[in-house]
Amino acid sequence: MNGVHHPPGAVTWSINPTAVATIDANGRVAGKSKGTALVLATVSGATSAAVVLVSRPLELTPLLDTIFLMPGDTITVPVAIVQKNPVATTLQFDPSPAPSVYTIDANTGLVTAQATGGPDLYRAHVSDGTNTVSDSGAIVVMSLTDTLGNGKFYMTAFGTAIRHQSGGALALNYARLSGKLAFRLTDTLAIAGSLDERVIITLPDSLLPVQVPGTFEIDSISPQEATSTISSVNPVCNPTRPWAFFGSLLPTPGIAAYSHGTPTDAVAGSLSITQYAPATGGGAIISGRYLFRAQRLDLYGDPLGLETIRGTFVAPLRERHSTCQG
Repeated sequence: MNGVHHPPGAVTWSINPTAVATIDANGRVAGKSKGTALVLATVSGATSAAVVLVSRPLELTPLLDTIFLMPGDTITVPVAIVQKNPVATTLQFDPSPAPSVYTIDANTGLVTAQATGGPDLYRAHVSDGTNTVSDSGAIVVMSLTDTLGNGKFYMTAFGTAIRHQSGGALALNYARLSGKLAFRLTDTLAIAGSLDERVIITLPDSLLPVQVPGTFEIDSISPQEATSTISSVNPVCNPTRPWAFFGSLLPTPGIAAYSHGTPTDAVAGSLSITQYAPATGGGAIISGRYLFRAQRLDLYGDPLGLETIRGTFVAPLRERHSTCQG
């Protein structure tokens, strides 16, 4: 009061998970094993957070543990390399254990899907001349013949929330309130009949075969815009620009995050459609990938709320006229 500073009181420290790192009463952190932990500092009823990353002198992390493709698709396996000392590294990939399903370039990690099969292992190695580390993931090549069932997706989220999830994928060209068609990709993980994880990407126009292969920007959207029920600006039934959503119900209280650019660029990421194959009985089967930034609603003004979402999918593309009625 009156410009006089008062001691804030004792700070209470906590960290989770303690298998990655511990913290003492003075806020001193000690790493225990590779991973990410969240530190919470509480004082006078206010809490702030920070992320602690525990790593070895050289780390290799696959950014997609599983990759879904259609025959003929190509993708370079995304990995992250973290070094304690900035020296030159060499990245190498083992030959495919199932070359009839997929092949991989040993130096670049470029995967070419050959035929339906998998999951089949891919393995990467990185060396800095002193240390060598390895990690692995899986390639799944899918072929769907009709749009009656769900496809498959695999996604990862990296930030204060880390997710590695797989589930069903479905794409729609759906009628907006005006009758014009828009596009929506929905990747959903449901456990015991209950929705657990979801990635939704909406484009204001329908997806047409002449646009494939093609890449579509994902724009920023504010929470107010994303939840508007005003028909003229409804982001689902009258989308004015492309946007994306990431939601996770567990652990409670859950996470909701909306596509979010940078202070200098409203573009949050992109959706790439790599194949469009007409399906038996109408519709199509599509494949592709996405990468976008999303800001958590519970940490909307905090840099710690930024998540990086990426995924691959093979999905049936249906046409629906009942999504937006009224």
